[in-house]
Amino acid sequence: MLWTFSVALSADLLTKAFAVGRVAVIYNDKPGELLRRLVMSIVAVAVVVLLTRLAAWRGIGRIWGAWVGVGLLVGGIAGNGVSRLIWARGVPDFIDMGPQMWNLADFMIGLGLTGGVLSVAVSAVLAFTRERLAPSA
Repeated sequence: MLWTFSVALSADLLTKAFAVGRVAVIYNDKPGELLRRLVMSIVAVAVVVLLTRLAAWRGIGRIWGAWVGVGLLVGGIAGNGVSRLIWARGVPDFIDMGPQMWNLADFMIGLGLTGGVLSVAVSAVLAFTRERLAPSA
């Protein structure tokens, strides 16, 4: 998780620094977001810790995708949170998604949530299948 978090945070901040002054940027200025983002990060890490402990207890094994997902999620959340401190006008969004402008952190948050949830779901289905297909003693 730490490696994924570090890469995600660095990539987000570097792309924002590169985009500011070079491409069309819209600054997203939502006051009070930093505390909400911090709480979301703590909850995400707590949920993954709980799920991985539950998976180990049930014999599912390690859920690597959940750790990669939470690294991306927290890296994206932290990237947008730190951006509010770096850029006084707000978080720079520069990727045109039609009606909305995004930044790399927004994609990481979405991928982290989706990948983490899918990883847990796939691991649970595989474990359930393994239990049902195991020969009876």
